[in-house]
Amino acid sequence: MSTKAARVLSSVDELRDTAELVDILYYEVSGRRHDGFSRNGSGCRDDAASDDDTAEFELMQRLEGDTIDIRLRAHVVTAQGRLTADVAAVFLTPEQVSVPPQVVSEFAKTVATPIVRPYLREAIHQTAVRLGIDAPLLSLLDTRERTFWQMKRRDIAH
Repeated sequence: MSTKAARVLSSVDELRDTAELVDILYYEVSGRRHDGFSRNGSGCRDDAASDDDTAEFELMQRLEGDTIDIRLRAHVVTAQGRLTADVAAVFLTPEQVSVPPQVVSEFAKTVATPIVRPYLREAIHQTAVRLGIDAPLLSLLDTRERTFWQMKRRDIAH
């Protein structure tokens, strides 16, 4: 039985050059209009309208053997409804690798997020359109921003 040691990748560049994007997975795409639901009924956070538009992001990563999963989840609440999208990029390496957690984290931010982000944007936008509510627009990726969401109202002239 062979016990070949995992190849150690110590930089984002090494990981980027080794890993190949093989799939985009959707874990959740959902939305709910606020009108038609009681605002003082169940008290559920998802059913309550918000005076302020908010967006929460969660970036998750997993390295297991030769597979790297990078997930980006967004939960957006507006006065008109709530929208959630959870999308992952799946990368494979040609062999089992060992990568320090800080390298995987940096890979998730600099390499995988720009790949996943357009799928997340489309899911949020299309869900809002299907629900007939104003679609929050995700701006272009700029890591200097504190929030990436911008609301574009249909009732405002351009």
